[in-house]
Amino acid sequence: MRGISSRTRTSRRAGELAAVLALSLGYAGVASAAQSFTMVQNHSGENFLSNWTFYSGVDLNTTGNVFFETQQEAQQEQLTFLNSDGNFVVKVDNTTDGTGNSTFGRSSVKMLSAYTITEGNLVLFDAVHMPFGCSVWPAFWSQGQNWPDDGEIDIIEGVNQQAENKISLHTLDGCTHPDNSSSSSIETGELVSTDCFNQTNGNQGCIVQVPGNSYGESFSSSGGGVYALNWNSSGLYMWFFPRGSIPSDLPTSTPNPDGWGLPVAAYPKSSCNTDQFIKAQTLILDITICGNFAGAADVFTTTGCSGVCTDLVANPQNYDDAFFEISYIRVFSQGGAAGGTVSGGGTSTTGADGSSSTSGSGGIYSLISGGSLLALAILGLGMTFVAV
Repeated sequence: MRGISSRTRTSRRAGELAAVLALSLGYAGVASAAQSFTMVQNHSGENFLSNWTFYSGVDLNTTGNVFFETQQEAQQEQLTFLNSDGNFVVKVDNTTDGTGNSTFGRSSVKMLSAYTITEGNLVLFDAVHMPFGCSVWPAFWSQGQNWPDDGEIDIIEGVNQQAENKISLHTLDGCTHPDNSSSSSIETGELVSTDCFNQTNGNQGCIVQVPGNSYGESFSSSGGGVYALNWNSSGLYMWFFPRGSIPSDLPTSTPNPDGWGLPVAAYPKSSCNTDQFIKAQTLILDITICGNFAGAADVFTTTGCSGVCTDLVANPQNYDDAFFEISYIRVFSQGGAAGGTVSGGGTSTTGADGSSSTSGSGGIYSLISGGSLLALAILGLGMTFVAV
């Protein structure tokens, strides 16, 4: 696995100071100009599935006890559907009894965007419910074409009965989050770990924990909210807004994060050069069960559960709350420079069983802008491969 050498402590601390100054000017609303965005993707209502692909097969990434269905199968089995409130539901099967089947894997869904996001993009994720429960591991995240070389962004991720979301990056060696001496000046979340290198602490990643009703049951019972990732020329910045605190401009066609205050998580380019460590990213929405994070014995028992994770898989009643209910996922672009693309009919994703599934509609379009231009993503879950 290729590695990249770390910066010296002196240059890193100097960069962190520069990042703090930049953030205080940009996100505190000082001397900042209104930003102009064009919506390039709107996943909502009956068009929610446009420009997604469905991965079909076993869970090779995280060894979960699921079988990911094709788009056709997921729709037939009511694992994806538009509900009476106009929200789109993505869920785990909660009707099949797997008792007595030692190889049983519960049906679920893994969706990948048929386009990539990168610097200069805005993606919004608004949900009223996210999956939770013992053994449940949902994520809304992104990944480059080659992992870990091209990086991973976990926007929303949690397991079991975890109460708060954990945002993180996973990269090659050399990408870090500023330490505690400056983190409180650039973000409102709680810094958990600073090294994003995928070989540090079992691929823990550089984690910022989101306070409040940011994940699982508490998120869902309080009406949900919006997650945002702003990928601009100075780094990656993420927000979480509970339902009653969403900025008035955010749901409109002209969102402007300059007025949103400090992000909940900030990864300035001075400590993690996104040009080097985070390449074009595919958005991913999935729900797995158990696996090497939710099912790890120490994680399972410290996130509100008892016993053995895999003992829960066969009983469908354990998965009544294992669903996303999503108002929209939107992608915006600023500047219109050439960049990420949507292929003509979506791309085909083949699982371990050799099956494939596509979803998408035509046309190549731009997602990138450079210089000081902004990217933003409001999402729902990111994926860590091992226990934190």
